[in-house]
Amino acid sequence: MAKLTVTKDTLQIELGFWERLGSFSRNATIQRSDITEVGHMEKVSMSIFGYRVIGTGLPGVVVLGHFRKSKKRMMVYWTRGQQALILDLKNSPYKRMIIGCDNAKALAKELTTGV
Repeated sequence: MAKLTVTKDTLQIELGFWERLGSFSRNATIQRSDITEVGHMEKVSMSIFGYRVIGTGLPGVVVLGHFRKSKKRMMVYWTRGQQALILDLKNSPYKRMIIGCDNAKALAKELTTGV
């Protein structure tokens, strides 16, 4: 599971070894000023991911990597049993990030206070 750390100015995403390998990416730091919208989903529907460009996709089990949907580039880190934190971004190579976590609603609320 990705470890998320919220500071005054940033959201830091620290990935485990298998997440880095499966998603073909590395740890990321997002400026809170680059987050345009924050959402969450408790019961994740596979339709939000779109199609996989590169990464790992076992529907309903694990979704990691670069995805596209409606001409939006997305980075996804999600595994079964997790809720989803959905971030719409500006000034980033990705227009949306979907990150699996235990309590997406609380994290979304914490991020929204600074947006």
